[in-house]
Amino acid sequence: MCMHLLLPSRINADGLLPFLSLLSKPGDAREIDLDFGGLCRVSPGALAALVACVTRWLRQGRKVNFLNLERCAITGYLQRMDVLTACGAELPENFRRHESRGRFVPVKLVDHEVETMGADMAACLAPGGDEYESPHAALYDLAYYVFTETANNARQHSRGLGYAAAQVARAEGLVRLAVADNGKGIRQSFVDAGLPWAAGLTDAEAILRALEPKVSSKGRPTNEGVGLTLVSKLVRQTRGWLLVVSGAGVVQLRPEREAEVQLLPDGGRMDGTLVVTAFRQKDITDSSAGLLRTGPSSGIFT
Repeated sequence: MCMHLLLPSRINADGLLPFLSLLSKPGDAREIDLDFGGLCRVSPGALAALVACVTRWLRQGRKVNFLNLERCAITGYLQRMDVLTACGAELPENFRRHESRGRFVPVKLVDHEVETMGADMAACLAPGGDEYESPHAALYDLAYYVFTETANNARQHSRGLGYAAAQVARAEGLVRLAVADNGKGIRQSFVDAGLPWAAGLTDAEAILRALEPKVSSKGRPTNEGVGLTLVSKLVRQTRGWLLVVSGAGVVQLRPEREAEVQLLPDGGRMDGTLVVTAFRQKDITDSSAGLLRTGPSSGIFT
């Protein structure tokens, strides 16, 4: 049986969660059609989640067909973001690639060289930010720490493949960064670590526990690298946004609001975890970068 999935025209903002539910529709189908014909806008979070999902299907021996790319308004963008390459769907590129630094980071597989990847991603989002007294230093530090913490979580805990992508939206003044993996999810990571309280948690409750200090899916007293705790604190400090999806659970942090907890719509589930952050460049200041440099001694993590 072949499952046909028609991708919506816009997969950003309010369209992301329904898209994640759509990706769970194939169930056990052995062949999946992804129809790109109407797609015209997509966020880095959606791209990372799509690649993580497709690579999981392929590793399971399923067949994935990419349909109507010739009609898609953003096929060139998907190629520039290396989405098709990551999914094994190569197409001739009818354009010249230009320097991406300061604009976007194509989809990348999270491998064992997380720190090197973090430096590369930060340099792309904030060119020259690692230089002395650079005006982009705060953004560079923020991008580096957020990426390395979320990427380490994906690599160390998920037992799946992780993918990262990022983009600078100059018109909006926003920096968006996403990491998605196709592993076992946050709740199951806690269960496998032998934590006695984990079995009774819902997926959303497990996400909330992962945001707390001194909670680790490695069964140790503190997070290795502080993980999502660090990311959530940085989001609060910089008046940013954080979205975490794992299993059926969804937790969002928005500026000056309490954590919002919900389920994926239409009974959807994500096999793995998606972490999306967004920051306004004007809110990324030297003071927030200073908290990054001082680390746990600053009190930000407790």
